[in-house]
Amino acid sequence: MPAGQTSLRREHFVLLHTGIISVVSAVLYGGMGPHGEWILAALASPSVWFLFTEARERRARIEQEGLRRLLRWLAPLALLGLIVVIGTLNPSHREAFLYDSMVLRPLPHISWLPSSACRLAGFRSFCCLGGLALTGLTLAFCVHTRLGIRRLVLVLVLNSSALAVLGTLQHQTHATGPFFGATPSPNSAWFATFFYYNHWGAFATLATTAAIALVFHSLNQLDGRSWIYGNGPSLTLVSILIAVTAPLSGSRSATALIALLTMGAFALAIRHVYQVGAHHSRHGALVGGIGLGALLFFAAALLIFQSGEVVAKRFEQTVDQVAKWSTETVAIGRPALYVDTWRMAADKPLFGWGLESYGPIFVRYSRFRPGPDGLRVAFEDAHSDWLQSLAETGIMGTTALLLFVLIPLIEILRKKRPDAFSGWLFFGCALIAAYAWVEFPFACPAVAGLWWVLFFSALRHLQLSPTRSASTACSLS
Repeated sequence: MPAGQTSLRREHFVLLHTGIISVVSAVLYGGMGPHGEWILAALASPSVWFLFTEARERRARIEQEGLRRLLRWLAPLALLGLIVVIGTLNPSHREAFLYDSMVLRPLPHISWLPSSACRLAGFRSFCCLGGLALTGLTLAFCVHTRLGIRRLVLVLVLNSSALAVLGTLQHQTHATGPFFGATPSPNSAWFATFFYYNHWGAFATLATTAAIALVFHSLNQLDGRSWIYGNGPSLTLVSILIAVTAPLSGSRSATALIALLTMGAFALAIRHVYQVGAHHSRHGALVGGIGLGALLFFAAALLIFQSGEVVAKRFEQTVDQVAKWSTETVAIGRPALYVDTWRMAADKPLFGWGLESYGPIFVRYSRFRPGPDGLRVAFEDAHSDWLQSLAETGIMGTTALLLFVLIPLIEILRKKRPDAFSGWLFFGCALIAAYAWVEFPFACPAVAGLWWVLFFSALRHLQLSPTRSASTACSLS
């Protein structure tokens, strides 16, 4: 088979594979259901073969620059995987029963090498999250058309909108768990198919960003046709449909993220309308302004209709919490939690305690003492993905993860400025990365998987875009 047909066939397989994983991870309780991580790791495993065959063909075609770029972008993730594998083979603790409780007992190990307190859980976590990262990377090397990238993103947006409708209907019918109570939720704060509403909030933020990226891309692809006759209006409605579920879910942080996102989109839409009036026709600007006003009214009405009661309740809770913080000493506060997590990370600064070790090891460092009822609060997550990464993988592992993002980002942005589509996807990814300082969105495989897909989609779409001069480039609109 000719090389061009082979590449096109692989592109179709990669796009189909990525779409399936993204949809399954979201529907499968965000990847946090029974055996969810192993299922996603198995589904992601073909990514290794896609990248291997791509590297082999580039080597056969003597395409040295592309092959070196693939190896360069892959190296940080390989380093992180090496740290995890060595830690799995060098356990620092083992599980044992103390009366009826499961505890961790220290084991002799090579202290200067990476080690793991929970080696099997850590290995499982890396297989899942590393596989999702590789799935995103396949887009950067195996997809050769911008249309393929945009179609994939459209499928992910439509899947998110279906989950938004499901979550809304479940909320209106007072379901007790996902799929209208068919599955009990371990957490009362759940939404759609996600067991934690902040995870849905992060997922919805990324999906809304992707929808907005497609909307602004459509504004630049009119070719003399009226925007209203394209897919832009329907994508705008879809983005609103997803966005309004953030306050409905009850997540305050997700509501803040979506509010920031939509305000930015609305501001740039106003700028676009102004530019239409200044350079084309005042009639078109007038129609655009009326359309923006109608969209704003529709979004506000939908928000009040389906989320007004939830927003009012959460606002009252927030006021009460602020009042307590100002008059009392809070027993369990984020600053104290972060300080204790930092102390945990400082004791193993180079390689950390191992993936998935935070919960059992943090017990030693937590200064939270049992209350009058004798109950002690247990923390399975640090409520900061960045601090937890330092505690579990150390400076080396966290640096490798950062380089896996920064190396391709710097290489592409050094040559090209983001267009509307890529710029919005980059913005959404940056928003969730910043959010990860004060929450743990990447503990949810569906969020992590969507983040990698959108990040590498943005990179690849920009890489395949025609080179433009700085004067005609525009970052977000």
